[in-house]
Amino acid sequence: MDSYRKTAIIVGVLFIIATVIAILTIAILGSTLETPLAHTVISENEYQIGLAALFWIILAISVTAIGFMMYPTLKKYNKSLALGYISFRL
Repeated sequence: MDSYRKTAIIVGVLFIIATVIAILTIAILGSTLETPLAHTVISENEYQIGLAALFWIILAISVTAIGFMMYPTLKKYNKSLALGYISFRL
């Protein structure tokens, strides 16, 4: 398989994962986002907030991985652009 094609597939999958995880996180938290986060709200929705935190960690990893996967391709055109893209993704 061509390396550009392989990179494109991986980056595409990472974009889809990031989008789905972001939507799921907001859907899981739902009305919890609308109320001020007091101790009672956190204790009542402990499972939802924990699951949302786990999803945000997965989201952060996938978004960062997109930058690192794009680096070899972008470096061929402009090294400064490639490093800037990674730093914005971090």
